[in-house]
Amino acid sequence: MDTKMEEYFTESGNTERELSAILPYRLVSAAIKCAAVNHGVINEIRLREGQPLCVTSAGKNLKSGRRVTKEDIDYTVRHLCSNSIYSHADTIREGFITSKSGIRAGVCGKAVTDGGRITAITDISSLCIRLPRRVPGAADIAYSLLKAHRFSKGILVYSRPGVGKTTVLRELACLLASGNDAMRLAVIDTRCELAAGLDELTMADVLTSYPRAKGIEIAVRTMSPQYMICDEIGNREEAAAILEASHCGVSFAASAHGGSFDEVMKSSYLRELWENGIFGICLGLRGRDENGDYITEISYFDEAQSTAHDEARVL
Repeated sequence: MDTKMEEYFTESGNTERELSAILPYRLVSAAIKCAAVNHGVINEIRLREGQPLCVTSAGKNLKSGRRVTKEDIDYTVRHLCSNSIYSHADTIREGFITSKSGIRAGVCGKAVTDGGRITAITDISSLCIRLPRRVPGAADIAYSLLKAHRFSKGILVYSRPGVGKTTVLRELACLLASGNDAMRLAVIDTRCELAAGLDELTMADVLTSYPRAKGIEIAVRTMSPQYMICDEIGNREEAAAILEASHCGVSFAASAHGGSFDEVMKSSYLRELWENGIFGICLGLRGRDENGDYITEISYFDEAQSTAHDEARVL
């Protein structure tokens, strides 16, 4: 058996164990078989009541022959919550559940509102289960770009949803907090997903479930980080916290949604961070090539607030 096939079967076995902790076995079996047809590992599993179970693997969306029932969804929600749905009520209102092992599920159902504020989610009808995993090598180009600038610049990783922003940031955390150039790193893991698999990093402090802006403020004030990583900047308050922390000498790696550099810059608060030089580098994940490697676009900030664009590949 060649090395790639060996890795495939090993990963499939690990995935089956992970899924068996949260899914009914008939759905575990269906998901594994579905991905096996494509010879890829499972990245996402989607459960929609009354519809076939779907799997995203190696960039392809695949449909299985198993239909998902309401009982299947209820079972999965209970096990994601370790049989304590009440303790996850806050994150369910925000649209997600994160299991103890770091598996995150997006949640859709019926919203109960009060004055425009969501107070509860009932009748959960669909789940998008994302399996966090280490992908050594995914952040090599991001790390080399930062190292070339002596880690004095920040980096913003952007892509459309599901392309791999979090994977790149997770691997970048490992590179920044280890080796001869190890830095004091703070990871703001708001959704309990970014830091999956980072338990052994001796130079990283992980702030779990903190609101992003508050976590950034606390980390700067109490942990003295040289570098900070957070996922998916989503509003002006978070951008303001990053700007304030940068004034204290902290560099940032963060992510944002966008299919191109121009799309990202349509956000006024992201454009403000860029124009202030907080992110000296923008790394866009444009998709994957036939070998599964990321196709990337790189933009650089200079003092004249202009950008230069390159094409590169992440191994």
